[in-house]
Amino acid sequence: METLEAGMPGEPERFWNRTPFGSYLFNAFSLLLPAGEQFVVRAMEDAAAHLPLGTPLRDEVVQFVREERAHQRAHRQYNAQLAQQGYEAAALEARIERAVDRLDCTLGWQERLALAAALEFLTALVSRQALAGWLVDDGSRQATLWRWHCTEEVAHHGVALRLLGAVGQMGYARRVVLYGLASLILLADVGRHIASFFATDRAHGRLTWSSAMRSAAGFGLRHGGSLARMAVRWCGYGLPLRWLAPAPRTGRLVVRLLQAQDIPRLLVLEHTKWSEGQAASADAMAQRLLANPHLCLGAFCGHTGAALASLFLKPISEVQLHSARTWADCAEVAGGSRADQGGRATPCRDLFGISLSSISPDAVDAMFAFFWPQALKAGWRQIYLGSPVPGLARWREREPQGCVQSYVRTLRRGVPQDPQLRYYWRKGFRTVVACKPDYFPHPPSLDYGVVVRGRIPLSTWAPLWRCVPLAWLRGMGWCLSRVL
Repeated sequence: METLEAGMPGEPERFWNRTPFGSYLFNAFSLLLPAGEQFVVRAMEDAAAHLPLGTPLRDEVVQFVREERAHQRAHRQYNAQLAQQGYEAAALEARIERAVDRLDCTLGWQERLALAAALEFLTALVSRQALAGWLVDDGSRQATLWRWHCTEEVAHHGVALRLLGAVGQMGYARRVVLYGLASLILLADVGRHIASFFATDRAHGRLTWSSAMRSAAGFGLRHGGSLARMAVRWCGYGLPLRWLAPAPRTGRLVVRLLQAQDIPRLLVLEHTKWSEGQAASADAMAQRLLANPHLCLGAFCGHTGAALASLFLKPISEVQLHSARTWADCAEVAGGSRADQGGRATPCRDLFGISLSSISPDAVDAMFAFFWPQALKAGWRQIYLGSPVPGLARWREREPQGCVQSYVRTLRRGVPQDPQLRYYWRKGFRTVVACKPDYFPHPPSLDYGVVVRGRIPLSTWAPLWRCVPLAWLRGMGWCLSRVL
C-alpha cells in the first residue's frame, strides 16, 4: 500500500461511496483508527511479553503490529484530507485520543487485551460486510484503501483472540462485558462522527435534512440483509475462544528423524526463531546428529519441504545433570554421555532437551506423537529441559530483595508465575530440579536458568513396551499424544 500511504493529491470526491451516508460511515471509522489502532498495538505488545520465548504466536503478533502501523499511517493522511474538506476531523481525532489515554491509564493489561480483541472482532465484522457490498468498487483511492484495510482486518483479527486465550486468563463473563463495552464505544463514536459530518455539510448548504434521511434510509434498505447477518454474527462472540479463533493449521506434515542434508533448512528455521547468538550453527547440528542420530527429529511441510519444527535430545545421567553449571555443559554432546565420574558406564534412562525450535504448534504436536512410541520402546523414562525465566527481571523490579528460588517455585492459581515455566508446565514439565545463576546469557532472566523435568507418559511400563513391536506402538501414537 505504498501508493496509498504516499497521499491522495487533489480534492477527492466528497461523497465517494455512492451516497452521503455511505461515505460518512467509512469516514467516521477512519477518524477512530489512528488512536484506536495505537491502543490495540500497545495492548497486544504488552500481552505478548507474557508469552513464552519462541512461541509461534509471538511472530503472529509482530506481523499484526506491522500491519496495524501501516493502517495508522494511511488513515492519518486520509483524515488530513477530511480536515481539508472542512470537516472537524482534528477535533474529533483529539477527542478519541483523550478517551484512549484514559483507557490506557484505567485498565490493566489483561482488560486492555480483552478490549483490543473485542474491537478487532467488531472491526472484522464490519470489514466483511464492506467487502461484500458496502464499498463501491470503482477504483477510487478511498475505496482502494478501504479494500486493502478490510482485507487485512479480516485476515488477522484472530491473532488478538488467540493471544487473549493464551495469556489473558480472562473469565467468560468479564470478556463478554468488555465486548459489550467495546460495541457501545464503537457505535457511539461512529454515530457522533456521522452527525458532525452531516452538520458541516448542512451548514455549507451541501445537504438538507430530507436528503440526509433518504440517504440513511436507502443504505438501510439496500443492505438490510447484510445488517441482519452482521447482527447474528455479533452474538457469536459469546462462543468459546477456541471456536472463534482456532490456531492456524499448516498443510500436510512430514515427521521423521533428521539427516545431515536437512541442516540448510534447519538453519533457516533457527534464524527465524532465535537471535544470532541463540541460533545453533551448522557445526553444532552436525555434531548432535552424529552423536545421537535417533534423538534428532524434525517436522517438515509436505508441500514446500520447509522445516516447521526440530527437536534435538541427548542421553544424560543424574550426576551429569547436577554437576553441569551452564546450559552449554548440559547440551555438550562430545563424548562420555553415558559414563559417571569414575568412568564406569551407567544405564542412562533420561534425556536432556538440547533445543526445540518451531513455527507451527501442529508440527510440535506431530513431532511429539512421532517420538513417544520410540521413547517407550527404547526405555527412556524422563526428559529434562533448561528453561529461561523471562519474567524474572520484571519481578525483581517489584521485589528487589526477593529470592529467585521463591519466584521459580511459587505457584499462582496452581501454575508457575513465570510465562516460560507456565508453558512447560502445561506440556507436562512440572518438577523444578534446579535454579542456576549464569546458566545462559538472557537479560530478561538475569542470566538465570531453571532445569525442569517431565516424565514420559506410560514409561513406568518399560519392560512391557520392549516386548511390543514398534509398529504396534506407533499405532497407539494418537492415544499417546492425548495422554501427553
